[in-house]
Amino acid sequence: MRFRPVLGVILSSLLLGSAARGEVVERILAVVDGRPLMLSEVRLVQQLRGLERVPALEALVDEQLMLREASRLAQSVVSEEDEQRAYESLLQRNRNASALPEADLRRVVRRQAAILKYVEYRFRPQVQVADAAVRDAYEKEYGPRADPPSFEAAASEIRRQLADRELGEKIEAWIKELRAGAEIRYNP
Repeated sequence: MRFRPVLGVILSSLLLGSAARGEVVERILAVVDGRPLMLSEVRLVQQLRGLERVPALEALVDEQLMLREASRLAQSVVSEEDEQRAYESLLQRNRNASALPEADLRRVVRRQAAILKYVEYRFRPQVQVADAAVRDAYEKEYGPRADPPSFEAAASEIRRQLADRELGEKIEAWIKELRAGAEIRYNP
C-alpha cells in the first residue's frame, strides 16, 4: 500500500514530462459502435499500407466493422497456424513491417485473417462467372491483338480476375451496408 504514492508520483512525472514537451502519446481519433480507434492503430495502418492519416482511419473503420461481423461466425476463427502464415506473409510483402512491434503486427494479421476467412465463407460461394462473361472479356482483351494466346490458355486467369472483381464489388456493398448501420463518431 505504501508504494502507491511513489508509483503515482513516478507516473505523474512521466506524464507531465511528455506533456511539457507537447508530445501526443495517444489519442482517440474515432469511435465505432462504442469501440475507440486510437492514433497508434491508425499510425500502424499508415505505416503498413503507405496511406495518409484520413484514408488510414477510414480503412481502420472499415476493418473494425468487418471484424465485428466476422467475429460472430465460427468459420472466421483464426488458428495459430493461420496467424503465423499471415504474419510471415506480411513480413515478406512489407519490408518495413519487421521494424514494427510484433504484437501490433500480429493483432493486425489476426484481424485481417478473420475478415478474409469470413469473406471466403460468406461471399466467395456467391461468385459465379459465366462462360459467356469469360469469352467476352477474352475478346475485349485479346481480340485486337495480332497474336493472342489461345482462349484455353487465358481463360482461367480471366475467370479469376472476373471473380475477384465481383467479389470486390460484393465486399464494397457489404462495407456500405455496415457503415449505414453503424454509429461512427470522429474526433477533431
